[in-house]
Amino acid sequence: MRRWTVILISPKESGNVGAAARVLKNFGAGGLRVVAPRCEINNADSRRFSSGAAEILRGAQIFDTLDAALADRELVIGLTGVGGKYHKVDCVGLLPEKLLEGKDHLTKCALLFGREENGMVAEELERCDFRWSLPSDPDFPSLNLAQAIGVALCAVAEEERRRGLSQLGRGIAISSSTLSPVAGSSDPGDRPATADELQHLAKHCEKLMTRIGWNKGRRMKGSLQKIRNVLARASATEREVNLLHGLCKQALIGINNPEHFSEFKDAVPDNDTEDDA
Repeated sequence: MRRWTVILISPKESGNVGAAARVLKNFGAGGLRVVAPRCEINNADSRRFSSGAAEILRGAQIFDTLDAALADRELVIGLTGVGGKYHKVDCVGLLPEKLLEGKDHLTKCALLFGREENGMVAEELERCDFRWSLPSDPDFPSLNLAQAIGVALCAVAEEERRRGLSQLGRGIAISSSTLSPVAGSSDPGDRPATADELQHLAKHCEKLMTRIGWNKGRRMKGSLQKIRNVLARASATEREVNLLHGLCKQALIGINNPEHFSEFKDAVPDNDTEDDA
């Protein structure tokens, strides 16, 4: 993310600049540039909102004109909610993969943000290589400046990570309680279960269902198919399959001690004649 600089056009509120600095530090952006500010960039208010990112404020570059701020940039993406006949938006979405296609070699990129109250004027939009609009409710499309910067940097960071250009998020331990296998997990228990493992689990379920009387009539075949469907949709991991094996095993052991199940004696209705075949 170091190749990305955030440029603010004439911000009005010191607190917004401070909050922006904090977001830049969160995502490891390459620096902050401010064009013709209408507020103090580094004062008590901005430092309070920066919350630990005061060095970003101290290192912010101030420019008199947008041309000067953009002079050394190789790619400029402007964030805007303004479209129309003469200023078409190139991307509406959270992941601007098309905007970054073929740009991996660039080292000086910029995200450009307009004024808090009215964004960018036509001439400023024309200086952008691409115009990117974040998806928002048409009835209330305007985001706070720092919020817009955070959403945009998050989207860019995810795309950079996908392209192997960012280390953000790497090294974070992956929880075994995840709902589905996580790409990049080094824990073998997080790998997807094989068809053979799922078949063995289905057989174990069948054994348990037989012991509790689930196989009356034609129920078993249809019920087992539904269980297989659930496991397939869930993309079950090896660890999750082993957990269900353990549950079936413990239930079968408990069946030999009926007093453990006395409170569940009505769990399977005797008059259930549903045809699940």
